[in-house]
Amino acid sequence: MITLVTGGVKSGKTAYAIQLCGQYQFKTYVATAEAFDDAMQNKIDLHKAERDGSWTTIEEPVSLHSVFDNAEKQDVILIDCITMWLNNLIYKQLNIEKHIEHFLERLAECKKPVVIVTNETGLGVMPANPEGCRFAEELGRLNTRLALAADSVTFMISSIPLSIKGGKK
Repeated sequence: MITLVTGGVKSGKTAYAIQLCGQYQFKTYVATAEAFDDAMQNKIDLHKAERDGSWTTIEEPVSLHSVFDNAEKQDVILIDCITMWLNNLIYKQLNIEKHIEHFLERLAECKKPVVIVTNETGLGVMPANPEGCRFAEELGRLNTRLALAADSVTFMISSIPLSIKGGKK
């Protein structure tokens, strides 16, 4: 069961994803962000504070496919977030398509519930620079692929979940 949680910045995606995983005893939180500055470190610290001691955290900014090997004893995997993962791949000038394909293959093989958090960038103003445009286009394509693979997709609006695929509407 793959659940995709998408929405804008600070729309309540992570809190909702954590709530979805609450029914499970052994939970893995996959953190993809890296603290490049104080603001990002503060955001990471706030996300850590949202989780209680029942979570195992795996920090994986690049090789996201590997988290499935490292979480075999867990009941559910929460990946937070695809947006930062893609940013890391672009920033480090890695082969984006190769990493995405490897991740999607392993995701399809996973037999346990996976909750994936991503940002929806296609609702606002397009970035003014080529790098920002490339990122928005890459994320839009990746989100589309994830939504197609997902059993359910929830769009968060001001911390209110709206089911757009699977589940109740």
